[in-house]
Amino acid sequence: MYRIEVDRQLCSGFGSCVELAPKAFELDRSGVVLMLSSETDDGAVLEAAGSCPMGAITVFDSESGELVS
Repeated sequence: MYRIEVDRQLCSGFGSCVELAPKAFELDRSGVVLMLSSETDDGAVLEAAGSCPMGAITVFDSESGELVS
């Protein structure tokens, strides 16, 4: 399981996270990312976090708390 954190202040609305992990993210009316859940087992969140040009998405291992992406 992964725990997701999003810094909405950093989000530029690029949208790659939504394209790569639509079960985890969506954009709100203003184009800023929203998490659909703070925890997931969807590995696509790792690629989504890595693709964020602003570094607004951080992913941790839920059990250990270690930074994953």
